[in-house]
Amino acid sequence: MSLTINIYYTGKNGSAKAFAKEMIESGVVNEVRNEKGNKKYEYFFPENDPETVLLIDRWESKEALDLHHKSPMMEQIVKLRDKYNLKMKVEQYTEVSMDNQNFESVIRNRTATRKFKDKKVEKEKIYKILEAGRLAPTAKNMQPQKIYVASSNEALEKIDKVSPCRYNAPTVLIVCSNKSIAWQKDGYSSYEMDASIVATHMMLEATNVGVDNIWIEMFDKKALKKEFNLEDNIEPVCLIPIGYKADDYKGNPLHNKRKDLKEIAEFI
Repeated sequence: MSLTINIYYTGKNGSAKAFAKEMIESGVVNEVRNEKGNKKYEYFFPENDPETVLLIDRWESKEALDLHHKSPMMEQIVKLRDKYNLKMKVEQYTEVSMDNQNFESVIRNRTATRKFKDKKVEKEKIYKILEAGRLAPTAKNMQPQKIYVASSNEALEKIDKVSPCRYNAPTVLIVCSNKSIAWQKDGYSSYEMDASIVATHMMLEATNVGVDNIWIEMFDKKALKKEFNLEDNIEPVCLIPIGYKADDYKGNPLHNKRKDLKEIAEFI
């Protein structure tokens, strides 16, 4: 398994960007990249937050990361961080090795599941699915998505009140969009488009890690907002029940019935 650490450095008056620039120009970044076990060490600059810099730091094992933490590089990095008086937010993910499919298999195998068994979805798989939603593209990278993971008995009972389409799934992802954050232009808001892209990413990643799923639009949005006490600016777009299909579920016989490519695409 490999480890990915997302570190958000936040400062004032451009100090975070200055820190990243000095890390790169001083050669520290290249030295870390050359350390044994490093798979990625790269800075990103979010458009919607000019005072924050994101470092994606990936290692092939915990042992490799531990050696990095004990290396002379760490002392230099800490000194630079203190020099610019930066605050840090750290997110760490363990990437579990699974029988991942290639993309061609994923897009052909994903199908709607309308009958789930009682088996719960493993936490590490749920996090991988959510990570796919976090990485999904959104208009102007405003990232208005908000995803609620309903898996407690209380939460699932609320889902059943607002939709007949849970199909016994042990977990339901409530995919929402923050309308006050979504990009807007000339009266158009991208909130629904953004959430749809996020939902698609998560469904494909669910299929990739062997988790069955279905996109649900049949639910009472007003009732759902009331049941979960969602703020006015949080707009539910769809539900994604996830789990493992029941042994006797035969699937949708129309799944492989697709229009010919020439009917949906045209070169102009």
